[in-house]
Amino acid sequence: MSNTKTPKITIKPSEEIIKAANEVEFVPAGDISIGMKKPGVLRQFQIVEVVGESAKNNVYMAMINPILWVVSVDGDDIPPIGSKLELESLISRLGEEGVYAVMQHVMKVDKQSAGKVESIKN
Repeated sequence: MSNTKTPKITIKPSEEIIKAANEVEFVPAGDISIGMKKPGVLRQFQIVEVVGESAKNNVYMAMINPILWVVSVDGDDIPPIGSKLELESLISRLGEEGVYAVMQHVMKVDKQSAGKVESIKN
């Protein structure tokens, strides 16, 4: 029987990864400023429960998923959406111009992410 001990390895995320995960980008939309941050995967699952039967509608879900990125409007923190009424209230507050800006920002980030994945593959 050996008395050798197996070293314990603790992996901690780098400060760069933590900073990127907590970074809020501000997107202008007309006369408002929208703070945006990619939601965690749990939040994306939770919104299905919040919207209930509407979650079966793929178009509806595609339209509201970018709204989950909104963490502030004009410096006012936006708490995680807990009801369909809160979701609709946020959409109303953003207005057409704000919703459009949110969707454009998310598409831009998705394209950048896809480009990074492609460069890693090659």
